Amino acid sequence: MKLGTVIGTVVASRKEPNMDALKILVVRFLNADLQETKVTAACADTVSAGPGDVVLCVSSSSARGTAATKHACVDHTIIGIVDTVSAGKSELYSKRTIMGGRE
Repeated sequence: MKLGTVIGTVVASRKEPNMDALKILVVRFLNADLQETKVTAACADTVSAGPGDVVLCVSSSSARGTAATKHACVDHTIIGIVDTVSAGKSELYSKRTIMGGRE
């Protein structure tokens, strides 16, 4: 699994029929310090993520492990929208803090 930030949307006028119900988002992956890297991927969105969201992604055969992607041709799938990330007693990321306390 990898963490990333949603930075864009892919619009396709035609898709394989098993992909019709899936929104495709562009995700920039984060490193261990939660800093953005230069690595991006087009990811099938199964959780209604949006621009700026920090998301949890899976790749390869795991990307086809959700009900929505079981029969789809995907290499990367967004499976969660991250609320917080912590290590030990330190909070490394909080969606609430980024959003100014709004949920």
